[in-house]
Amino acid sequence: MKPITPDIRQEIQALIAEHAWLLDHGASDKLYNLYSVNGELLNLPPRDLVGRDAIEEWGRERVKLPRVSRHVETNHRLYWDGEVLRGTLYASVYRSEEAPAIETAPFMVGDYEDEYVLEDGKWLIRRRVIRKAFRVAK
Repeated sequence: MKPITPDIRQEIQALIAEHAWLLDHGASDKLYNLYSVNGELLNLPPRDLVGRDAIEEWGRERVKLPRVSRHVETNHRLYWDGEVLRGTLYASVYRSEEAPAIETAPFMVGDYEDEYVLEDGKWLIRRRVIRKAFRVAK
């Protein structure tokens, strides 16, 4: 099995952190830059996003919302599946549909199942699948 080097781990963790930061700080219109050209963001309500262009369009629409969110991500696990670098992480998402947010509860708790690809010397997300374990009922 190929090793997960400290450099690879550090680059992937920076990629994951940037993904959450862009979503949570009004910059989702730049999120597409973290995905490969054929990148996918799946199980995202209300639809799957297939291709960097779809992710870019969704990000431009999301940045217009008054939504306040925070993605808390932990338990990063990286592993090689043959020649493909995969990862899983736990995610708790808090959000409010208005700003300023007064109070909130976890909107979703689940896993992200990722596939990463090295393009032009840079690690990108090839596929992220959202797997909800819990969702707050309203």
